[in-house]
Amino acid sequence: MHGTVPAIEFRDELLKKGWPGDREIAELVKARGPEATTYAIRAQASAELLGVWCAPRHCFLYPDCQFDRSGAIRKDVAGLLAVLPSGDDRGGWRRTFWLYSPHTLLDDRTPAEIFLDDPTRVIAVAQEEFLGDPDAAW
Repeated sequence: MHGTVPAIEFRDELLKKGWPGDREIAELVKARGPEATTYAIRAQASAELLGVWCAPRHCFLYPDCQFDRSGAIRKDVAGLLAVLPSGDDRGGWRRTFWLYSPHTLLDDRTPAEIFLDDPTRVIAVAQEEFLGDPDAAW
């Protein structure tokens, strides 16, 4: 991702995926009562869910690769988020760009795509990229 314009275009392309917001997440997980509206925000605060800031809607949206077919948060999301660098990424876009960009260690498929069927492989690639020995490439 080079320059601001391509990043903005990529962000806008990702936002067209129609990712769920706080209300939709509450419905998906069948949260009830006063906690329903804050369920996703609390999951995001405890690093169990990645949210991306959507300025036009003034809310966080949650990339779809984090949910299983029934709509529950996948148990492996927290493990992945523990590896992805979150410093200086309050809006969640750096991690999301990584998830939705083709990766050579995943046969040029996106981590988000692979995560659905093989989360362990994506976490291993993230560990290699972000936690690996920086001198290993020399």
